Amino acid sequence: MASDDLWKVPLYKKAELFERNILRNHWIDGLYPSIVEIPLDGGPVDQSTTGYSNVAHSICWTANYLTGQAYRYAFTKDEKVRRHADKVLGAMIRCMKVTGIRGLQARGYVFGHGESYEEREGSPKSNAWHQGQGRYSNLRWRGDPSHHNYSDAIHGYAAYYDLAADERQKRMIKEAVHDLVGYWAFNDGFIRDYDGTITTHILGLTDGKTPNLRTIMAAAGLKAAHHITGDARFDEEYQKLAERFSFRKWQKFPQKMRKRYGHDDAEHVFGHLDNLFRQEKDPDLLGFYGKVLDALWENHKDDRQSLFSYIYLSLRPDCPGRERVLKEALWTLQTWPVNRLFRPRMNSIRTDIEIVDGMAAKPLPMYESPWDNEYQWKGSLYKLDGWLSRIVTSVAVPLEDPAVVYAADEKGEIYKSVDGALSWRQVGHSLGRKACFLAASKRVRMLFAGCEDGFYVSSTGGTYWSRMPVPGDAGRPVGLVADPSNENVLYAITEQAVFRSADYGERWLGSRWTRLTDELPPCRQSIFAVHPGRPTRIYALLDGTAYSSEGDGRWRKGGFAGIPEYGRQLPYLVVVPSDPDVLYAAAAVSYEGLSLNIVFRSEDAGLTWNNSLPRLYSRYVARYESGQDFLKGELQGELCGMAVLPGKEKELLAATTKGIMLSRDGGENWVQSSEGLNIPIARSVFAPVGSPMAYAGTPGGLYSSADGGRTWKDANLVLIFRSNIRREVGAADFLDAYWMARYHDFITEEQAREDPSRWDLNI
Repeated sequence: MASDDLWKVPLYKKAELFERNILRNHWIDGLYPSIVEIPLDGGPVDQSTTGYSNVAHSICWTANYLTGQAYRYAFTKDEKVRRHADKVLGAMIRCMKVTGIRGLQARGYVFGHGESYEEREGSPKSNAWHQGQGRYSNLRWRGDPSHHNYSDAIHGYAAYYDLAADERQKRMIKEAVHDLVGYWAFNDGFIRDYDGTITTHILGLTDGKTPNLRTIMAAAGLKAAHHITGDARFDEEYQKLAERFSFRKWQKFPQKMRKRYGHDDAEHVFGHLDNLFRQEKDPDLLGFYGKVLDALWENHKDDRQSLFSYIYLSLRPDCPGRERVLKEALWTLQTWPVNRLFRPRMNSIRTDIEIVDGMAAKPLPMYESPWDNEYQWKGSLYKLDGWLSRIVTSVAVPLEDPAVVYAADEKGEIYKSVDGALSWRQVGHSLGRKACFLAASKRVRMLFAGCEDGFYVSSTGGTYWSRMPVPGDAGRPVGLVADPSNENVLYAITEQAVFRSADYGERWLGSRWTRLTDELPPCRQSIFAVHPGRPTRIYALLDGTAYSSEGDGRWRKGGFAGIPEYGRQLPYLVVVPSDPDVLYAAAAVSYEGLSLNIVFRSEDAGLTWNNSLPRLYSRYVARYESGQDFLKGELQGELCGMAVLPGKEKELLAATTKGIMLSRDGGENWVQSSEGLNIPIARSVFAPVGSPMAYAGTPGGLYSSADGGRTWKDANLVLIFRSNIRREVGAADFLDAYWMARYHDFITEEQAREDPSRWDLNI
């Protein structure tokens, strides 16, 4: 997710901003869809079947939002809050009415007809969608409810009933709760779907005698139903459950819980305990629920989960470490970002975070958290990584206009920008296959793609494609080069050969090919490169030995481009655009526990290379004897890509697992050059001829550089979902905790309005 200074906003203002945002982006006639797609043009969110608002958990998040509104009203006594909550309450009830089956609760709904987002994407849950009937015929609803859906709903109803409901709302809640809980309470605990199939049992897997968190959820539902409706049958089921699982006899809660885990069920049970402590009058049962509360707190007391902290402190006001708990809970809300767009996050590579068992040793501030759940209190502030972008694997820029940029990602999708990477749209749908790489020529409308099954050309800017009949017996396509002086001549590179197309005009572009590498000797590993021009230069590295040709079938053998004993040849052969005689190769070297990459340079078309062992030996021995860092200036990390800056034959960019590295002296010395990257790891790098920009593919999206790779900026192509879209998560979780804290005076008026510059975040 985005990390910027927008988290530095007073708490009261955050609450106001989040409430407005919910009405603007997360509102389906009262229903709360947590994850929504934000149109790139700034238009309204599409909350219909044609949109992508995720409602598969909306009944849960809406119920939790209703709880927040209950505490908001209880604190402010503002009738406008009640009127607003009335719509939320109506949406929850609508989730039962829309199914047409009394007590069956939909997970959520969207407006309109036709297939929903899950149905369009072929989700395994496609058959869980149904069209509403009668007055609800314009709603398409999601079935297959879980015990969590029923658990959260009863929690929300009960909290609002006790804290905020007027008499009319109480009557609405009474009817809804009777149907909701009765659906499983009077059905042997089974929850059935629209077609009568059993989706779950309210207790799940159990030995029938040992209580666990799911047992507490069921008990809370029965207790709330009796408390609200007065129906004695609910109390009878409640007492049976308490007796069956011996609630009154346990000296401590028996379920074992793992530290720093289990936030999902904990969120449910903390909320239920908040209700149970208001509703239950039996001292023995209250004592048992206290044991449950203390066991949960023991597992989560260091998690800085504000909602958990505020519920516990309200029920255990004299708990040890109260001031510390309050400060940490406040810290989490203070570090909550206002910008809640999903952004890539990779904290695991940071050196300033202590990591234990693959997780942070201490909870992360919210602006650094990957926010691994739609509702944060079900997530973990210990989690390090999440939502990484698919890597851009290829960039192509036509010579005619550098503002036109084509990009392909590791999924094989193709994107096009016509404004210098400020915005993108997906193209290439008619290609119908994964694009492994792209190439451009002079004209903006000409685009080429290599796929697993061959080479393709589009003369319509990626809209329509046709296959070019390059001979298919030479292995997988790995590259294509267009001749800049004759746009009807192409060079196709495969794993085993190089081909040149015959010039029969654009209409027959790529229809006939000549194989140029037949005279080369056999080898185990071949790497090819083409420098088009007058004459064209073709290079081959065969098992590390260089060969060159001017495309006439005659090959000149050159030198060995690696280190035979200590190095492994890497699949890179890069020709300098401005000088066909200068080229680079790379090898991965391992020696006495050291691992690094060495780039070798040839200035005579591959005849000789600067890879003599005496030269390398003297270089590293000199460092060792002078006490210098042996690896200083070396190309470290896994080498993932290499490019030469056009017009600068000795300036190279390398994409590595250590970030972008830059050499200004032909690969002799390297410096880190990752300034501006959100995640300092690069998996690809490109310096297209004719473009003033360099590009890098990272787990944080595509980045561009206008200064030769010295600094980088976001190129607005972040591919963490289905395409280059932006998804936002709502903030009902913040509001739940904030309003509960205001009600209990855990956050004072002064703290709510305090200037962020005065916040004490050192905990």
